[in-house]
Amino acid sequence: MIRTFRQKLADRVHREHIYASAAFWNGKAEAYHGSAVSMFGNRNLNACYEREQFAFIDRVLGDISGKRVLDVGAGTGRLSRHLARRGARVLSLDFAEGPVGIARRVNQGLPIDARVMSVFDLDEDASCDHAAVLGCLSAACRSRAELLDAARRIHRALRPSARVALIEPFHRGRLHRVLNMALPEAIEVLREARFDVMERAELHFWPARLLLAEIAWPALITAPAHAIGEAILRAAGTQSGLGDYKALGLRRLP
Repeated sequence: MIRTFRQKLADRVHREHIYASAAFWNGKAEAYHGSAVSMFGNRNLNACYEREQFAFIDRVLGDISGKRVLDVGAGTGRLSRHLARRGARVLSLDFAEGPVGIARRVNQGLPIDARVMSVFDLDEDASCDHAAVLGCLSAACRSRAELLDAARRIHRALRPSARVALIEPFHRGRLHRVLNMALPEAIEVLREARFDVMERAELHFWPARLLLAEIAWPALITAPAHAIGEAILRAAGTQSGLGDYKALGLRRLP
């Protein structure tokens, strides 16, 4: 356990290089199970996060029955399966073979086209009705130019007036992942890529995440601690900056 904790600290220190590497996520796919492959070690916390993230995505996308939905950075396909069960046909992309291999095994029978593909290789042309992006761009992009490139590729893949639910840990400073960028600048880039921001929210009180994420606390500890953090976050408002993840509801502009 101590060795694992030390490795996680080392990964965090060198995250700008490691998180953008497919080898890192392939290694997690071999070493971890369930939601821990693409999220945190505390799977009880992951379940709390998933409920809140999926609720926001459902609200932004609305009725997706019969629609083709793009899932960018899909990992092991948790969100893709959720979207498919709501009636969507899903184009599910991730750049790491390990998580996609897991997704293909678990997706059985669902209308999901799971591809090993980076967002920077996305070349769809107006083939999708809506899109969801969950924790991908902040790890895949290293600069403003790369974020703009990724956003433009997503824009091109969508049909007119498409909606996008985007949830990312946009931060400048010690909380950032690979992309060292605060939310206001990220919004500027998204607007340059021809997206309009319809809705925004702060998700996951980051001080609680620092305490809960990497220790497998039981649900009896995790759930109430997380709930207290989210209550503080709601009271602080939508622009407090206390959310680890920033949730945006976007509309594609012509």
